Amino acid sequence: MTSKILPKLVVFDLDYTLWPFWIDTHVTPPFRKDKNIIVDLHGSKVDTYKESTLVLQKLGELKCDMAVASRTSEIDGANQLIKLLDWESFFKYKEIYPGCKVSHFKQ
Repeated sequence: MTSKILPKLVVFDLDYTLWPFWIDTHVTPPFRKDKNIIVDLHGSKVDTYKESTLVLQKLGELKCDMAVASRTSEIDGANQLIKLLDWESFFKYKEIYPGCKVSHFKQ
């Protein structure tokens, strides 16, 4: 029998990793759902990469711990979008604040 070797933790950035934009410059919080579509303050549609949710779901099924480490200054917007996407349950850790990525991992 072959056993699966999985990482102890998978850490994702947000901007241009789980969604195709910089949350602090390309979209304008607050976000809201309009007929199951997430839109920003101006009514512009906010999309993720189509594979993002599937990857998170698969890693969750495999019982792999996941985290977010983002250097964005738009902390509230990032957290709001994670909540609207129903991604909160996937992440054991969330380190979302400006600064050096090394700081995120030391936390």
